[in-house]
Amino acid sequence: MNYTPHDDTPTDEEMLDWLGGLHGGEIITNALGQPITMPSDYHWRNDLVWVDQQLKTLATHRPMLDAQRLIQPAAFGSDTVALASDPLLDQLTTIYTVLVAMFHETEIGRHYRPSPFATSFLWAFHPCAYLHETGFHQPPVMSRQAAEHVVTDLNRRLEAWYQNMKQKNFTYECYRNRRNSANNYKSLCELMDALFECHSRLMVVRVDLGYSEFDSPYIDYETARYHREQLCLAFNIHPLFNHLLGYAWKLEWQPKKGFHYHFIFFFNGHQCREDITQARLIGEMWANAMTGGQGHYYNCNLDAEQRYCDNAMGCIDYHDFEKKRGLYWLAKYLTKIDEYAAMLVNGRTFQTSRKPALPQGPRMGRPRQSAMA
Repeated sequence: MNYTPHDDTPTDEEMLDWLGGLHGGEIITNALGQPITMPSDYHWRNDLVWVDQQLKTLATHRPMLDAQRLIQPAAFGSDTVALASDPLLDQLTTIYTVLVAMFHETEIGRHYRPSPFATSFLWAFHPCAYLHETGFHQPPVMSRQAAEHVVTDLNRRLEAWYQNMKQKNFTYECYRNRRNSANNYKSLCELMDALFECHSRLMVVRVDLGYSEFDSPYIDYETARYHREQLCLAFNIHPLFNHLLGYAWKLEWQPKKGFHYHFIFFFNGHQCREDITQARLIGEMWANAMTGGQGHYYNCNLDAEQRYCDNAMGCIDYHDFEKKRGLYWLAKYLTKIDEYAAMLVNGRTFQTSRKPALPQGPRMGRPRQSAMA
């Protein structure tokens, strides 16, 4: 019988361990040991990130399928054969099923942005009838000749995928996140430079704003964005931000933390001094007023002197070049590459406030000296 096919997004190691447990059938429970029903978005996000990690591993090792080992009799004494279970074949089937389900069979993919590895894989494998039959139905039985053709076709597609990743357009797409990171760093540095040109002392406050461990799996991008927009609206009306001069935020995603924001605020250092209190009040506003009790925050200014080698929290004078150096290191950290958020968000993941207009005419007060003075 011939086979007739149907024509029909921590460290990387920690990430793989956690996702591997999830795909291995780990049951997620609450504090009482009761099973928790996770939202479908939670699983799709983890699947997309898991797929990207698997594709990067395949791209590094570049394995191929062995027809002699794969093709086995469908049953004892049968003239038909099937492809036996194999780590590489199983991996290809799972990757194919997740990506096709997200980006071709449903509208789930409209919420996400596949990585260059996933886009290239879909280009090479989407019309593969065998993987579609195996992933969405069950592995078919076929003649030996048909099975040999299937293995040849899969290897040909694998090789096409490997070769596609050598092309300039693939490399260009892979460096997109790096370019975005560099542009974000430049924007944040330009904002800080402009603020120091206009103000001789800034008070720097940094707060990480996220969600409780229980709530984070249920928070999708749209919800996180809405909460962040509500906080940004408060900058113009709440007295807590009366002396706010500028800010920047970055959205990130991690498996256990979900979506969360890194915020850095620049207040007028001559008007504000209690940076730890200011960070706490912003965090409490997020945790309660903005997120309805779902939020969680981390006060980075608390004990900053003990925690950070190059502490850039609190008040920084224009001439405090050592502390300003720490501030630019912090800017580098805040704008680091985040591939996961780039895959899971079809929208902005970083933003700074507008740069202030630089003062015109002669500067009042004591002239500023250069670092060499």
